[in-house]
Amino acid sequence: MLGLDWGTTSLRGYLIGADGSVLAERSAEAGILQVRNGAFAEALSDLAGDWLASDSTLPIIASGMIGSRQGWVEVPYVDLPADAGGLTLYSHDGFDRPIHFIPGLAVRDGGGVPDVMRGEETQIIGAGGLALQDGLYLLPGSHTKWAEVKDGNIIWFTTFMTGELFAALKGHTILGRMMMGEADDDVSFRRGVNYGQGAGGTLQRLFSARTLALFGELPETGVADYLSGLLIGAEIAEARALVQNPGSMIMIIGNPDLSRHYLAALSISGWPAEIAPAGATARGHWRIARAAGLLPR
Repeated sequence: MLGLDWGTTSLRGYLIGADGSVLAERSAEAGILQVRNGAFAEALSDLAGDWLASDSTLPIIASGMIGSRQGWVEVPYVDLPADAGGLTLYSHDGFDRPIHFIPGLAVRDGGGVPDVMRGEETQIIGAGGLALQDGLYLLPGSHTKWAEVKDGNIIWFTTFMTGELFAALKGHTILGRMMMGEADDDVSFRRGVNYGQGAGGTLQRLFSARTLALFGELPETGVADYLSGLLIGAEIAEARALVQNPGSMIMIIGNPDLSRHYLAALSISGWPAEIAPAGATARGHWRIARAAGLLPR
């Protein structure tokens, strides 16, 4: 089968064998914001035309923002709880064979405010070993997701705009003026994590990234890592208050460098965590496809 991880900025394709192993993979800068005038079929052909030509029966399954309002087709969200079998695929005939889109998930908090994910559900379902494991999952990024799985179902999640907030503060505020260099500064990062998860409000604490450097108490080469740690520390403190089982093992899924930052921050916070094996998205594609009957069991 062909699995497509089609996000906002990039497209990644996986040629997946009958046993779920990845036989080959490719990527292109063809995210939904890069594809002009709805030319998604052409983008898919450019990425995987030879794979598709070699097998006219090859099923295609797609996850991510390609199923959003700005994507190929808008696929309705599925309410929680949800597992691989509960993600009813949306089949679309706008190609030379059907494309099966994986729906995103939706949930409402205690105040009735909605939250959504597209693509992360596939990574969660593919993160564990032979099956979806109960526990907490963390998917760091521009919009970091925390999720909880119980009895094999995703039962809760929430979103933190930590990554996007860091980029905005670094690039468009006075805090960025104090930042020098790109070297990692573990001491400054640790200091930020500890301060960020302490008592008090995050908005008030943010200005410390300027004042500590201004008074020579934080090296300018460490301001970026300090601010990153402060924001991640604040996120961890908020998440601890929201999850049902604070302190239980967390599975981190995502970019290796960013995952290591979160692993370090969680260790500082005394929260056990581990990084998921690579290939979660492709395994998720395969498991969801099998549950939907696209592949033999």
